[in-house]
This record gives sequence, structure tokens and C-alpha cells, in this order.
Amino acid sequence: MGVIEMQPEIDYVKIGRRIKTARLEKGYSQAELGARVGCSNNHMSHVEVGQTKVSLQMLLKLAFVLEKSFDYFLLDTPYAKCESIIDSEIAGKLKQCNATTLVTISKILDALIEQQKMVCTDQQEY
Repeated sequence: MGVIEMQPEIDYVKIGRRIKTARLEKGYSQAELGARVGCSNNHMSHVEVGQTKVSLQMLLKLAFVLEKSFDYFLLDTPYAKCESIIDSEIAGKLKQCNATTLVTISKILDALIEQQKMVCTDQQEY
């Protein structure tokens, strides 16, 4: 097994935005959510804006209370799994499209995949 390359810093602001979005979807105030996961509304506010790093334990509690997968909170970060992005973000949007739009999206995806291959090839040459 190879060495894992250094990943970028975890973006707690993006994770906080996801927490806030999920909280609002459930209709909870910061105080209500904080009470459900065992912290103050002030702490929840700091987590949502990225001023406080959310702990793994807290993120697990939030995922349970907000009925979201753990991966949901990482979707805007480099740590998201491709499958999670497809399932959580893209599939729902595709279901809203008609057949004509889906054909157009397929062609756009083909072009993006081809561009990605060219970029990867160019990077390997250097």
C-alpha cells in the first residue's frame, strides 16, 4: 500500500455551512439543535460559521440528529467520496430534468471527462 499524500486542511467553514443547511431543513434553531447534541447555542453558532472546529464525536451526533450521512458534511471538501456527491447532490438534480436536458447533460459530461483525461495526460508528461 502506498503512502497517502498530504491533503488540504479541513475546511470547517464549509462543514459549518452544511450543518446550518441541515439544521434549517429540520426547522431547528441553534439552541434546539445544541440541546439535542449536548452543547450550547453559542457553541453551535461558532461551529456553523467555522470559528470552532467541530469534533468527530459532535459531527457523528449531528449526523444522527439531523438524519444525514456523515459524508454529507464533507461534500464541499476534498474529503468527499465521489459516490456520495453523486448520490446526495447530482442524482436529485438529474431526476428533475426532462429527456432533452438529460441528453444535453450527458454530452456535457462527455466533454468534461475528455478534458479531464487531457489534463491528466499533460500533468504526467511533466
